Amino acid sequence: MAADMAPGLMHYHDFAFFRLPFHDEDLFEEVLEEAYAASEANQLSEKLFTGWDIDAQAIEAARKNAKKARVDHLITFEQKDFTAITAEDVPEGTHHIITDPPYGVRLVNNVPIEHLYRTIGKTCNTLFGGWNIAILCGRKELLSYVDMKPNRTNSLYNGPIESQLAHYYVFSEEEKQEFIRKAQERREQRLSEPLSEGAQMVFNRLKKNMARLESIMKDQGVSSYRLYDADMPEYSAAIDIYENAHIHLQEYAPPSSVPEEDSERRLKELIQATERATGIDIDHIYVKQRKAQKGKDQYEKLDNEKNFFIMREHEHMFLVNFTDYLDTGIFLDHRPARALIEEMADKKRFLNLFCYTGTATVHAASGGAVSTVSVDASSTYLDWAIRNMELNGHKGMNHFYYKDDVISWLRDTHDMYDLIFCDPPTFSNSKMRREFDVYRDQRILIHQCMNHLNNKGTLIFSTNFRKFKMDEELMDSYEVQDISEETIGEDFKRNQKIHYCWKISHKKVKPLQKEQKPPKKKAVRKK
Repeated sequence: MAADMAPGLMHYHDFAFFRLPFHDEDLFEEVLEEAYAASEANQLSEKLFTGWDIDAQAIEAARKNAKKARVDHLITFEQKDFTAITAEDVPEGTHHIITDPPYGVRLVNNVPIEHLYRTIGKTCNTLFGGWNIAILCGRKELLSYVDMKPNRTNSLYNGPIESQLAHYYVFSEEEKQEFIRKAQERREQRLSEPLSEGAQMVFNRLKKNMARLESIMKDQGVSSYRLYDADMPEYSAAIDIYENAHIHLQEYAPPSSVPEEDSERRLKELIQATERATGIDIDHIYVKQRKAQKGKDQYEKLDNEKNFFIMREHEHMFLVNFTDYLDTGIFLDHRPARALIEEMADKKRFLNLFCYTGTATVHAASGGAVSTVSVDASSTYLDWAIRNMELNGHKGMNHFYYKDDVISWLRDTHDMYDLIFCDPPTFSNSKMRREFDVYRDQRILIHQCMNHLNNKGTLIFSTNFRKFKMDEELMDSYEVQDISEETIGEDFKRNQKIHYCWKISHKKVKPLQKEQKPPKKKAVRKK
């Protein structure tokens, strides 16, 4: 197109329309002459394109193809590893990158393919400011590792392979600085405005909570905790602070009796007060509305940004996501329970049921568990769990992950464990069985857990269902110890019903005592 060369000009004799009975040869000759004239009039001499590939054979094949197409004078070919280039390799000016990187399961040199895509994104962001990037990929999930947000994507077929063509623009340093300057201006303008009476009340409460919690959390080595939990009923929300850098604000759905404009005003005041009190920019305050989830709604994705951040807990690292799901990937109220699991896990076989993102599995593995098994019906959460484990250095043959319905899995397997953690949802659906209700189905769930627990083992059972009561039959069948109070951290003390938690173990069987026979009477010989 740049050389104004008509497509097919090199091999026009192959066109099928020559065999049509109404083909007009004179008209075609006229069109052909116009095509040749346009091409000759636009004879370009400068190199318009640069082609790079790490494979010498690919470069040689590309040279031959360019020569056959009579565009070899417009292209410079170099054998080069794109992931290893420096600023000196980047052409002057701002241009375009078009690439079709590999998307197999593994690269030839046995480096994970995800690493290649991360490196592509990092290289583009670092060295190609002001450039437009287009990436053709036959596995669209790999594009999430590029760590850039596309302006648009096109779905198309690359041969028989359904592919995504993702278009990006990399901002230059000058553009980034301009964005920062404008954001700072907006922030200063926002913070200069006086708070409303309601926002000021929330601000005061947040500052009071921070003054009480910051030192406690710091002493415990905690950098992510709950700052506010509907402390003021008219401002009903949970506010969690992560790494002193992000806010996860979950508004509890207001009752229908509250006018919509009042609800919107109060949420706005909550956000304003939170930014002022914490000093965390509004762009890092992620707002969601929490309401009762039923049916498929409880699994619905909210977004697809795939932006993950690292948070730390008990010297471990976890991936959290503030945009794509209702929850972030970690339940902060279970922090003490996870610490307890780590204390108890040494030399134990550990089972994590409804494992979610595997945070408890990480603690068990870090505590010295000889093996771990994580079970969840969601492949998304299991993949997340594997990434959390790998992030903390836990790989190998002694860590197992099963995508299955927990009830079915417990019924169909026979392995025994020394330590089990079971934190079921209050309610869930499954194609394999009827709907699960934690209160109604607690007997079958806990009995099945205990069938997999060794005689001296411990089941830690937890639930967030506020109206939950342990079944009397279970209390009679096992040793049950309520540890709810000790598994609720200082930042959740305002809400004692955030969860319930028990240690459950088999009752100790007392050995049968031998029946004592009365002493034999000595025979007395009569004289």
